[in-house]
Amino acid sequence: MRLTTREVVHAVSGELVCGDLHQSFAGVSTDSRTLSWGELFVPLVGQRYDGHDFVAEALRRGAVGFLTHRKIDSKAPAVQIRVLDTLVALGELAAWALREKLNAHVIAVAGSNGKTTTKELIAQVLSQRKCVHATPGNLNTEIGVPLTILGAPEETEVLVLEMGTTARGDLKRLCAIAPPQIGVLTSIHEEHLETLGGLEGVLAAELELLENLQGPLIVNGDNDTIVRAVRERVCKIVTFGLRLSHDYSAEILQITREGTRFRVHGPHGSVTLSMRLLGRPAVLAALATFAVAQELGFSLEEIASSLESAKGPAGRLQLVRNGSLTILHDAYNANPASMREALWCAAQIRRPHERLVLVLGDMLELGRQSERAHREIGKLVVEIGPDQVWVVGRWAQLIGDEAEKARLETLRFATSEEAAEAFVRAEDPSPRLVLLKGSRGMHLERIVELARSDFLGFG
Repeated sequence: MRLTTREVVHAVSGELVCGDLHQSFAGVSTDSRTLSWGELFVPLVGQRYDGHDFVAEALRRGAVGFLTHRKIDSKAPAVQIRVLDTLVALGELAAWALREKLNAHVIAVAGSNGKTTTKELIAQVLSQRKCVHATPGNLNTEIGVPLTILGAPEETEVLVLEMGTTARGDLKRLCAIAPPQIGVLTSIHEEHLETLGGLEGVLAAELELLENLQGPLIVNGDNDTIVRAVRERVCKIVTFGLRLSHDYSAEILQITREGTRFRVHGPHGSVTLSMRLLGRPAVLAALATFAVAQELGFSLEEIASSLESAKGPAGRLQLVRNGSLTILHDAYNANPASMREALWCAAQIRRPHERLVLVLGDMLELGRQSERAHREIGKLVVEIGPDQVWVVGRWAQLIGDEAEKARLETLRFATSEEAAEAFVRAEDPSPRLVLLKGSRGMHLERIVELARSDFLGFG
């Protein structure tokens, strides 16, 4: 999307300090390291940095203008626009661009688990017939959502935005920037309890999705609490889940390492399909996709055909194979609900002759519920009965305590680096299925990175 100085000044109610009103910007960037020539640089202020310190570097790298909320003495022939707050201005610019430059249908995806997979599947299906622009990766914050909008081609017909929350008010701000025509609420589970307090706080934060919703809400109906809460506030609700009473439901027929086979029932018929993605989370993401795509006029058969070739995001129940070693990589992030799903998936795809090794890291940001949550996961681990349990981090040691009570072989590590080194040193030629699961901050993907190295024979 191209913008001019005049448009930017108008959108952010800024003051043009210097530069040409007709200057055109090829895009918008907040990172001087990845900025492309011809872009507008928006310096943001964080706890450990101030982007204003990098304005000169951004100009050297090709920026032709920048926003600022402090005095910048620059002799470069660049556009300088003064605003009250650069982060607020970034959101204002995105909101203006969405209204004035795009004619796109906005789909917002929120929830505790499954946002990125659901967003990816929706985008892949809709792109069969429409010009779709979606959130790259999981850039779902008050920085990522505006940058996604500002990075959309002007011919975009559908904008699929992942919207995250760690505190009250987050989703409200995001939906004010990009009011959705369709909302998707994937789940409500324990997450970010340090800032949200408890499940009621999570529910209240996620329901901020409804405040600017201009159309139907596609909601996971398996949680009765969510359904009761949204029915009081939304005119049109479309439910999905594993119960046959929902508008879109599924019967899971088979989960193997090749993927998941299931039958979908919807208001306009039923269809059976196989996806390469694994487990119940993939099925729920597919059901949400069916609901969204049918709202936009796609047939069941079209949707199923597209989903059968769909790819999921990395680090979400992703299989990495080499000979007798198979890693189930689900280390992108973790909370109690996603940890349970990963454990169940590992148990389902385990083969009779294989050793099952669980490498489990801390579930972070659970506040006062941390001890209870980790001990509960430990008890589920005992029910599954792995051959070996590796626990990584402070809180995961409680999982190890429960495993040791049941006399499961348990190895303990303080960091992912220690665990990765031990993984490389381990000489175990027997067939193994290894599950990696932990919060983003635990960096358990380092084990996969080592496993992909020539040392272990991965390509």
